[in-house]
Amino acid sequence: MATTSDNAACAWQPKQPTNSTFDLKFSTGELPVEPNRYSLVWGRFCPWATPVAMLIDILGLDHVIAKSPVYALRHDGINDDWFYGPHEGDTDPILHTTSLGESYRKADPTFSARASVPALVDRQTGKVVNGESGTLLPELATEWHDYVAADAPDVLPAAQRDEILAMNQQIIDNLSKPVNEINDVTTQADYERLSNQFFDQLAEFDDRLADQPFLFGDHVTLSDLLLFVRLVRFDLVYYFQNKLNQKRLEDFPNLWRYAKACYQIPAFKQNTDFLAIKQHFFQVSETVTDFDHVLPLGPDMSKWEN
Repeated sequence: MATTSDNAACAWQPKQPTNSTFDLKFSTGELPVEPNRYSLVWGRFCPWATPVAMLIDILGLDHVIAKSPVYALRHDGINDDWFYGPHEGDTDPILHTTSLGESYRKADPTFSARASVPALVDRQTGKVVNGESGTLLPELATEWHDYVAADAPDVLPAAQRDEILAMNQQIIDNLSKPVNEINDVTTQADYERLSNQFFDQLAEFDDRLADQPFLFGDHVTLSDLLLFVRLVRFDLVYYFQNKLNQKRLEDFPNLWRYAKACYQIPAFKQNTDFLAIKQHFFQVSETVTDFDHVLPLGPDMSKWEN
């Protein structure tokens, strides 16, 4: 029986079986760049899926790639799949399925791992063709140029590609890994090491943003998508749930200004759902059985509007 405390799906980038079926690429010709053929299955709560959803919107690809959001809470007793609504039988109107697991099993009938987001689904076959955010972000940024809006930023300029991908890895190593590992520590020293790693990285980014609006200058790149979603979850989740509370986000003046400025960009704001994030990380599933899974009433997120 699954327990409601088993919430690892968004604590760390889910690892699929070593099966190339779930990591097909546009750049290699394995996947055709074809409008209205794909739908991104994503969770508004997930720091791995949300940047992909944001990217689709900021590039104007929402006219050619659909999105199928899953329900933020696990169904009771099921911790290895995502569903499209709170009720059994709720169906995604684009994919005409009730769970993400169905799309994984269409691609691989032997699939028995946890169905994870993001997942790009081929609408013609109903199969998941890519389930890796680290692949989807650069692939969508570079291979769909024929459909990108004329006024969209170049989020992965060729001249800065290596720097941006290295920055993405830095964000994962120093902001995501500590969050993933800290709740499993068994010593004070390990807790302090991970907490210091997290806050040292925030301080470094605060310094970097002192004289520029975004991580790489005056326009948004893939790295900004990754950093922003983690800053939002710091306020809502990590500060409380992971005891990452040496400082608040507001205590980093440049990061706080940057985060609020990013939030005013439509592609960022319309894919940020504070309630869904809290539901997923605190409540986890539909039935609350103990205090750990009570949905907190705070913090007040209206400060993001100022």
